Amino acid sequence: MLTPKGLKVNGMTISLDDARSEICFVSHAHSDHTAAFSRKRSIIASEETFLIMGKEPKSFPVSAITFHKAGHMLGAVQLSAETEQGKFVYTGDFALHDSYTAGAAKILQCDTLMIDTTYCQPHLRMPPRGQAVDKIKEFTRKNDRSIIVFGAYVKGKSQELVKILNKECSIAPVVNEKAAKICAAYEKCGVKLDYISAGTDEAEEQMRSPFVAIMPPNQVNFSFGSKLSEAFSMDVKTAVATGWAAVTKFPVDKAFALSDHADFKDTMRYIYGSEAKKIICANSNKNAAADYLKSIGIDAIARNGTKKARQTTLAKC
Repeated sequence: MLTPKGLKVNGMTISLDDARSEICFVSHAHSDHTAAFSRKRSIIASEETFLIMGKEPKSFPVSAITFHKAGHMLGAVQLSAETEQGKFVYTGDFALHDSYTAGAAKILQCDTLMIDTTYCQPHLRMPPRGQAVDKIKEFTRKNDRSIIVFGAYVKGKSQELVKILNKECSIAPVVNEKAAKICAAYEKCGVKLDYISAGTDEAEEQMRSPFVAIMPPNQVNFSFGSKLSEAFSMDVKTAVATGWAAVTKFPVDKAFALSDHADFKDTMRYIYGSEAKKIICANSNKNAAADYLKSIGIDAIARNGTKKARQTTLAKC
């Protein structure tokens, strides 16, 4: 069923979120999953992912494979395949909750499950999402006379944060050029977003008084806030929105545990709900996750077996 280059189905070998094979499945548009787009590969992905990546899809025949929503971000999909060894499912990055821009993943039953294990450790539990959104609303309202700068990933999290600020706070935030391009792609997919692109006349006008901005998270910290305050002669509040805020401290005024991944509880809910006989742990924390699952009696291995997993950091995303 699986080879070092990927999934074997109907005489094809399909890479899963890498570019090892000539045919590649790309689960979603985050950069650590999209190597195939920068190489000459035949790509299997959702229409939304192609649009977010700024690429035109090309049709070619593929059978015995289906897509299913993965949550996580717009266009994220799970892959299900019928193989000689039974039904195989790869979740990619997934979430079992609805977000402001993407519907929740469904648990798919299968024989073999390759699952994202970013938060598959007992201490990695997220607070209710509604609680995180309420805290963002409270923080924004409380500091309405200050410049507020949120740090959020350019693809996916920035667009959800724009939607939260639109719907819950009646605010159109300023976003950088890269995030604005992704916002435009979301709008083409039917997700209405109200935002202001940095560098435009509208942004210059907006920034003459207290405003809300969204920037890449690795740029947002106390030092940046201090420099911005000096430049604008206004108070500045900094924040980040990431699931890692549940377990990590950040050099900002406020960190919100707004996750687009399944946490430990939901990862385990998927594993048990799938009724899979074999679990393959993929992506971040795969080795630690496989060790934990084996310790509680689940037949689990890490993807590609022996290589040490590298944990994704806020700055790399």
